[in-house]
Amino acid sequence: MTRPLFLLPFFLFPVASVADEAEVAYPGHFSRPPSQGKEYNTWADAKGPDVAEVKPDPKRLPSRVDNSARPEFPPVYKQRWGACGQFASVASIFTYEMNVLNGTKADSDATRFPAHFSWNMMNRAENVGSEAYHGWEVAKRVGIPTAASYGGVRREKIGSWPDGYDIWREAMEYRVSGYRYTPANTVAQLNEARGWMFDRNQPEKGRPGGILALDGRMGELKKVTKTIAEGEHEAGKDVWVRWGPSGFGHGITCVGYDDEVGFDLNGDGKISNDLDLNGDGKVTLADWERGAYIVVNSWGENWSTDGRIYLLYSAMIDPGWKRGNYLGRCEVTRYQPTTTLRLKLACNDRAALRMRIGVSDDPGAGDAKYEFAPEAFNGWPLFGGANPGHVPLAGPHDHTPIEVGIDLTELVQKLGPDFKGDGRLFLHLDRAQDSKAVGYLHECSLRHYDVEGKFLRETPVEFGGGKFGSAPLTVEAALR
Repeated sequence: MTRPLFLLPFFLFPVASVADEAEVAYPGHFSRPPSQGKEYNTWADAKGPDVAEVKPDPKRLPSRVDNSARPEFPPVYKQRWGACGQFASVASIFTYEMNVLNGTKADSDATRFPAHFSWNMMNRAENVGSEAYHGWEVAKRVGIPTAASYGGVRREKIGSWPDGYDIWREAMEYRVSGYRYTPANTVAQLNEARGWMFDRNQPEKGRPGGILALDGRMGELKKVTKTIAEGEHEAGKDVWVRWGPSGFGHGITCVGYDDEVGFDLNGDGKISNDLDLNGDGKVTLADWERGAYIVVNSWGENWSTDGRIYLLYSAMIDPGWKRGNYLGRCEVTRYQPTTTLRLKLACNDRAALRMRIGVSDDPGAGDAKYEFAPEAFNGWPLFGGANPGHVPLAGPHDHTPIEVGIDLTELVQKLGPDFKGDGRLFLHLDRAQDSKAVGYLHECSLRHYDVEGKFLRETPVEFGGGKFGSAPLTVEAALR
């Protein structure tokens, strides 16, 4: 017999010691860009409370939460190619969070976000995998366009980059402000995650709960996929009792939990959370047979009945698959750029393209006062280099120039609050050392918007020949 929805089986959740308190943790290089170092705190600019600042109260939590049933969550996708990490982090989680933020429903491409925009940024233009943080970093630094402007959740070509300033400009509006990873090895950490999925551990805000990214090991799934026994809660449904014993990682989305789901792991005829099943001399979360996360996979709605599966809480604690012991989450934000650069250009090796943009508050300046190198147009050094792939800017075998947009707002803001727009712009295009890449700049213009995103004006930038490669190209213009 099933317990009522909001009745918590208290015996499942013993009081945790102080040492078990939930805390922020990064499991390894996969959860943050290696180039940023161990102290890289992606949650620093986010506005949500950090885990260590939350004291979750498990007594107030319902026994089941399923955020995939909410209108803000998109349909179950069937991924194309090795983009699982982006189907989880962007097409599912980013979409859900942005709809929660905007008060909208994920019922059309206008309110859904593509997996392949971020995937094609860093997949070396090959059919390779990616991590959730790749997509969140793209969303943090470039943004993500809607699936409507991008042309769907998927692209028909691996490695293609979109052609059209409006697509890149729209992407600037939808951003990630921060992301973090938390372990799920203790009861306290589990309670914090359950509270996040219920109401983000902020009951006074009245907002829908959040969802989480998982990195599961998917080899030999038949060995770990079981059917819930007849007479049990959710009988006949599939449940993963462990991560697969072999294989590579796979990005999936944790949308909720069910404290009643269980499986008899030791075959003693009962489902319990108070026996030492692994023989380590103590009873911990690793021994639990009851309680499971609700997982949405990106293998289509016909997989595991409806594209969903249960994952035992204890399955997360796997010393052989440490990446699977962590839950990732992101916080999203809306943003309106006020100054952008519209470029139409080509380059036969986008991984070798090097671009610097600088500004000065002196109209007659010969050098930039502040400058930056956009990640996407410098080989994405954030991820280790060469991630865009040694292919033309538009994509494999496509030498067509593409029109892109680059946000200059933060760069211009460095000139200070008294800057009135009468300065100097510097655009420098070059190639990586020892590269033979060549490119051509066809068009360049500045665009200005008010703080609400209303277009004000475009200022074309005049320049001579646009070729760069054997020699760099520097374009200078009035910043107004």
